Amino acid sequence: MNASSLLIEIFLEELPFSAIKKEIKNIKSKFEKLLNENSIKADMEFFWTPRRLILLSKNFPHTQESKVLEYFGPPLNIAYDKDNNPSGATTSFLKKLNIDINDLQTSTKNGKECLYYKTIVDGKKSVDLLEKIIIDFLENLSFGKSMQWGSVESSFIRPIRNIFVLFDDEFIELKNIEKKYKFSQTTFIHPHRSKNSKEINSIDRYFKFLESNGVIYSQERRKERILEQIKDIENEKNIKVEIDSTLLDEVVAITEYPNALYGSFDEKFLELPNEVIITSMKINQKYFAIYKSDKLNNGFIVVCNSYDKDAFDEITKGNERVLKARLEDALFFYKNDKKSFIKDEIDERLKNIEFIQNSMFDKVEREIKIASILCEILNQDSSNITKAISISKNDLLSEMVGEFGELQGIMGSYYTTDETLKLMIKEQYLPLQEDSLLPSSLESAIVAISNKLDSILSLFEIDKIPSGSKDPFALRRAASGIIKIVMRFEISLNLFDILPRLKLYYKKIDENRIFEFFCERLESTLNVNQSIINAAIKSNQKDFAELIKQIYALKSIPNDFKILFKRIANILKNVEIKADSIKQDLFEYDEERALFEALEKFKLFDIKAPKERIEKLLSFKEVLQEFFDNVMINVDDEKIRENRILLINTIYEEFFKVGDIKEISF
Repeated sequence: MNASSLLIEIFLEELPFSAIKKEIKNIKSKFEKLLNENSIKADMEFFWTPRRLILLSKNFPHTQESKVLEYFGPPLNIAYDKDNNPSGATTSFLKKLNIDINDLQTSTKNGKECLYYKTIVDGKKSVDLLEKIIIDFLENLSFGKSMQWGSVESSFIRPIRNIFVLFDDEFIELKNIEKKYKFSQTTFIHPHRSKNSKEINSIDRYFKFLESNGVIYSQERRKERILEQIKDIENEKNIKVEIDSTLLDEVVAITEYPNALYGSFDEKFLELPNEVIITSMKINQKYFAIYKSDKLNNGFIVVCNSYDKDAFDEITKGNERVLKARLEDALFFYKNDKKSFIKDEIDERLKNIEFIQNSMFDKVEREIKIASILCEILNQDSSNITKAISISKNDLLSEMVGEFGELQGIMGSYYTTDETLKLMIKEQYLPLQEDSLLPSSLESAIVAISNKLDSILSLFEIDKIPSGSKDPFALRRAASGIIKIVMRFEISLNLFDILPRLKLYYKKIDENRIFEFFCERLESTLNVNQSIINAAIKSNQKDFAELIKQIYALKSIPNDFKILFKRIANILKNVEIKADSIKQDLFEYDEERALFEALEKFKLFDIKAPKERIEKLLSFKEVLQEFFDNVMINVDDEKIRENRILLINTIYEEFFKVGDIKEISF
């Protein structure tokens, strides 16, 4: 099949990073899926900048793959009448396919000889399919909220200014797309260039034109350029730049021709907590923080999108002025807070901050109750924990958190004078994101669980339960965070023990629904097949610390052993166990006796952990296999049959303490 190069550029208004972060990883696979649906096989490359999406194939076929179509007609015994003329069934078959009887062959289907017809349908020209593929591709992208603009019928995350397609270095007109979007034989370059568009007549010239005019089309090359420039600044200034991966992704996403520049601020601002300075730089201004001798330095790195080197000094000074203004405000708030902040007791003004149906003051009291129960279960002293929770939300009333909401909890840890409470207050919201840090101590872990569990219970109480893709209060993330903390510290968390003790604090608690909600988060949090999780849940284990251990124990089982135990499960399916004890005198084979002896030996083990139980059960493999190879279970003698079923059921019950292997798919 002949192949040529294909280039598609979708040029649009600048994409916001939030949209890029959400969908960019899916774009290439979505386009390839549409190609597969249209019987086109091609290797695709995908590049993007904030203003363009570029799809490139160097081996795009000229035509679809040909299709082989097969049709089976009636069996031969009814295909002809007694005079060997085509029956009604055959006539209908021929009419349906619009063919002659001489076109038919015979072939076997389901053990019967049938009439058969095969034909090959040549593929259509790829160029004729491109327009619909591109339209479907754009309509399948999901960046979030979309908009309409001008007279264009379709909507998109940002206005599409042009669609440019070259196939075999020929411009492809997309006449139907014109109603929905715009197309022309033109691409656009960096906005700082005087002439910012040009007609293109070859793929090679397209990429060279971009590169020579301020557009680094490869996202990976932009990232490399930024890191290389930062490295040069580090060597020149003898500093260390903190490379925040999320921030790096963002500056890559919002630039077409990135340049890393060094700026600085007055050393007096280093009086502020590091988090305040870094938040001002990173969150608000997209700057990278700088360290020297492991201490935060009064410098920063800004990545600009300017193509004009003569403008770099002015860009740097402008960013320094903006940062100075923000840090002046922060220093003013910080000094005010230190004078007026209520440091070591709960602030009554929290009663004026609404939380769900009551106040933040009430939330603090509920968190203290949850923490007290957890401390009792874990045999942990609760005095420092409850003290930390009692003042944990005070910083919501501070001027600093009022200006920098991201610093809640962190500022409280700086304002308290009790050193034993600082870490717990600082870590009360951890983990913040899917891949962020967990609390660093058991005390902090209890504080964090109390905060997240109260939020979940408070919102479930008023039926604000996540559904579908909607989770406005991030309750799924809160549940996942609790699961991760439970794993990290092996905290015993049995909701059926804890929740009944909290009914005075929540009007409505459905233990089963909340337990199910946490179970729903296990697959994504643990990255384990859902069938393994279902198997562990079937064991009726309610303590999440133990349940997680069971899940990982089940995950470790070799496939051949799963098959063996699934055989046991299938035998026992819908079988009523009648006998109450295994009768050795009913054994007829050595394999029965060997399996019974292995079982008796297993019962002597003092097994404490699910992984250990699985490892010990693995020793049954050979005797079980020999039992199944040489012993028939469903014999006519009822007593012998029931005795054998009871034997393997006893083994199954030992396995069931970890999970129901019937649930595992593999």
